[in-house]
Amino acid sequence: MADKTDLSFTGLTDEQAQELHNVYMSGLWLFVAVAAVAHLAVLIWRPWF
Repeated sequence: MADKTDLSFTGLTDEQAQELHNVYMSGLWLFVAVAAVAHLAVLIWRPWF
């Protein structure tokens, strides 16, 4: 177990924080990809300009 000096204000170690960040970024890229495909589909279906 890590001692208290190794923890940030969130209570995570550096390795845990990096792993959480990687999972978050993967989810973010998935969301952006789905949103881009949805916008492209709507643009093809009914252009807004």
